Amino acid sequence: MSFPQIRQVRAFVVRGGGADYHDQQGGHWIDDHIATPMSRYPEYRQSRRSFGINVLGTLVVEIEAADGTIGFAVTTGGEPAAYIVEHHLARFLEGRDPASIEKIWDQMYFATQYYGRKGLVVNAISGVDLALWDLLGRLRGEPVYQMLGGAVRDELVFYATGSRPDLAQSLGFIGGKLPLHHGPVEGEAGLRRNLEALGEMRARVGEDFWLMLDCWMSLDLPYAIRLAHGAREHGLKWIEEALSPDDYWGYAQL
Repeated sequence: MSFPQIRQVRAFVVRGGGADYHDQQGGHWIDDHIATPMSRYPEYRQSRRSFGINVLGTLVVEIEAADGTIGFAVTTGGEPAAYIVEHHLARFLEGRDPASIEKIWDQMYFATQYYGRKGLVVNAISGVDLALWDLLGRLRGEPVYQMLGGAVRDELVFYATGSRPDLAQSLGFIGGKLPLHHGPVEGEAGLRRNLEALGEMRARVGEDFWLMLDCWMSLDLPYAIRLAHGAREHGLKWIEEALSPDDYWGYAQL
């Protein structure tokens, strides 16, 4: 099967809570007192917007084929990632066969390796890759899951991230992932408040509802271990992003 060549790659940025979920107005739970790597600094502890968590915005990538068919995808990265997509990555797609997905990904990755490998650049590559899969599915007239081998189950289950897993339970979600409010810098009192809040939520939702903690890279190894031991009685499903993503040895020990 032959496909029309890729004519153009476009990238733009969307602002507001409907795009980057961090970009919310004051008073939203996601901008509350939540443990982050910046919690060690008192002036950035109360609000995540205070240290610029929402500055980038959502990146939207569109890939248009010669016949006018458009594939699109969303990721994070804002204006810097949009620049990378249009001024660097686009050359590996425009005029090419949209079915050459693996080759295009390889070329984008290795061409940016000297300044990429993680963060904004990989976000930009991911946005292009997702849009390319979307385009190919539209050109083939079939959903992407079918191109990947077909459906393996009849339904999916979802959990919700937020400060009220009990509300998620009432809406039919299988579990709820709570933000961790207090990090290592807040000491024993903060750890105690974390465990008390977890215990209170477990009492609300019962034993069969999944509960998880989102630590957002904010912990050190000793605190993460103590949190895990303290939370054991409350039946956590998992603890997410406990340490810095670069702390390989810490994760191995954890």
